[in-house]
Amino acid sequence: MKILLGGVPFGRNNIGDEAILACVIKIVRAAAPQAEITVSTDDPETAQRHAVGVCSLYGFDVVAYSEAAMQKEMAAHDFYLWAGATGLSDYPDRACQLLAAARQAGCRSIVWNVGMNSELNPAKYKLQGRRLKLVQIADKMSGGLLGAQKRMEGLKELQARKQLRRELLDCALIVTRDPQSAAELVGCGISEESIIVGADSALIETASEWPPRALAEDDKARLERKNRKRIGLCISAQREITRRNELIAALNRLLEDPKIEIVGLPMNPITDLALLDDLRKDIVRREAFYPLRGIVETSDMTAIAARMDVLISSRLHLLILGSIHHVPMIGISRGSKVDNFLAPYGLKPVGSVESCDFDALIQETQRLLNARAAFEDTSQRVRRELLARLDAARLELTKVLQRDKS
Repeated sequence: MKILLGGVPFGRNNIGDEAILACVIKIVRAAAPQAEITVSTDDPETAQRHAVGVCSLYGFDVVAYSEAAMQKEMAAHDFYLWAGATGLSDYPDRACQLLAAARQAGCRSIVWNVGMNSELNPAKYKLQGRRLKLVQIADKMSGGLLGAQKRMEGLKELQARKQLRRELLDCALIVTRDPQSAAELVGCGISEESIIVGADSALIETASEWPPRALAEDDKARLERKNRKRIGLCISAQREITRRNELIAALNRLLEDPKIEIVGLPMNPITDLALLDDLRKDIVRREAFYPLRGIVETSDMTAIAARMDVLISSRLHLLILGSIHHVPMIGISRGSKVDNFLAPYGLKPVGSVESCDFDALIQETQRLLNARAAFEDTSQRVRRELLARLDAARLELTKVLQRDKS
């Protein structure tokens, strides 16, 4: 049996995506030990890191690829496994393109623990630029009666959801990351009975031994100092926090406590690191704000996240990796995926990247720094529930793959 893993831009400096990949490979190997696994990526190191085959990164504009080559690759495999992330809402057009290519090539598709936000990607499904201005002028001239912007954007989204439904109906298995994503698919016209609610594959990631080999000696020394309270921070450069000055002010207020340090944990070791370095320029106690460099392995980031007292992140997967070791967490929303993950813990984001509540950020950080034991009780319960859902989904995956074993 040959299985092609894709649907996510693997190998593009996103530690969250790489955590998904590492764990999906473990899951597939457990479900079908004899299967040959190929990963769609433009990162040649993936082959050595995971002992898998690799092919071109298909379905994303970040690298050029051939439609004919994609069809040929699909035809050479028994299953195409859409391996996670939030692609059903971030890029539903690409999801449909990839699933359609698999279907046309006779390769059965599996949607595995993919998330779906409550709204489709605004960059794709909201009017932009000159077209938006013209429609807004028309609405203004009609006193709002025309409703052209709302109607046109609604039509674009409706068409995307209909296309998703057509392609998903042909899948051998549909597993969503959370109940909210399942509800979104039901809203697209997929029957509730055909959807399995799983959990993010990265929840089974393991931490590397301490200290990670990639960790610089001075950073290791800092992270091992006694009597410190460490806040792990990641702000996504993909969608930055809009009110930068207020963010800086909030971080400086937290650092007024001489025992507190802020450790920058870039989930993209290039773009997020550059953003964290830029923030550091305006930090008063710069010695207490230090972004980590050279951390690219998911197990290393998991080990480092485990040493934090609180995590603040607009990147979902830093929260997920921290949750493995029950680290208290604060989310800043980038779409509903962060909200969905926090909900079982009884938590809500402190606003979004566009409208963060910085007073709430400070208060929640101070609360959680002094509430580790209570949070861990909740976190252990939630983790048991999430892993139970993931185990149930893994059983269904095993059934599908073993039924089609060849």
